[in-house]
Amino acid sequence: MRPRPLPCHSRAVAGFTLLELVVVLVLLGVLATLVLPRVLEGSFRDAAFAEQVATAFRYAQRLAVATGCEIEVQVDAGTSSYAVRRRADGTDTLCGSSGPFTLDVPSPGGSGAFAGTATGGVRVTQGLTLRFDAEGRPTPAGGTVVVGGRSIVIEPETGHVR
Repeated sequence: MRPRPLPCHSRAVAGFTLLELVVVLVLLGVLATLVLPRVLEGSFRDAAFAEQVATAFRYAQRLAVATGCEIEVQVDAGTSSYAVRRRADGTDTLCGSSGPFTLDVPSPGGSGAFAGTATGGVRVTQGLTLRFDAEGRPTPAGGTVVVGGRSIVIEPETGHVR
């Protein structure tokens, strides 16, 4: 003799219905679509601007070595901007010898000055101004720039940017 099956109302119910699972997955998909890009976008912008600033330091060092001129990079925390400049002393020579650093260095692509300003909420929290001499050494001896949560370090002896 076989045992009688239990009536439907006496079975223990465990788990979720298919409808509940579908609703939860749809809600998670909507949240991921709306929230995740906003969270990640800030870190991508920080990384992109930090790479621009590091590139400016690298370019300035190489340009100083190639031309024999002092090249200055200024990263301003107040305006969250950077600029690469050379001396201007009123002569027609490539390298000014005593004037202030007021002449913008052209961008390697030829589209204006090698300078930039952070956008989209990116902030430079620690600025730095330094010069590279004809041997690529930084004056003052190295330093650190902080963009968002990323640090750009210029080595004191070699001027290596990391």
